[in-house]
Amino acid sequence: MFKQLKNNFFQAAFGTLVWITILCSITDFFTQISFSYIWNLIGISVLIGLLFGVIYPYLWSYSTFKAAMNILICTVLNTLCAYTGVYLYSTQMFDLIRPFFIAELLLTLILHIITFYFYSKYDNKKMAATLNQLNQ
Repeated sequence: MFKQLKNNFFQAAFGTLVWITILCSITDFFTQISFSYIWNLIGISVLIGLLFGVIYPYLWSYSTFKAAMNILICTVLNTLCAYTGVYLYSTQMFDLIRPFFIAELLLTLILHIITFYFYSKYDNKKMAATLNQLNQ
């Protein structure tokens, strides 16, 4: 389990760092950035790596919490990591979106519920097909 979560973390963090670097290159290719800003980008990558590489797989594959608790934890952590990532990327952008925190939290909760519903339906069909294959 720990080896899998470690691999997930490094894949998500490195992929995010490459993705953010490409986005920064496209939007501000001729702008000089300070070396300390690179640490902000690494911080964003670590946040995304922890969230999608460790926390999400742990909650949905290994934890024994009920689905409602997983959805709540994922919603809160997702929103907090998103706001922290935006703050690390640009404080002006953070100031623009800060008033919408509650609305984004509710939207994230709704989207997590919808996603869980469709994923569990898909997963049940896949499990049923696997069980049917075993019975034949």
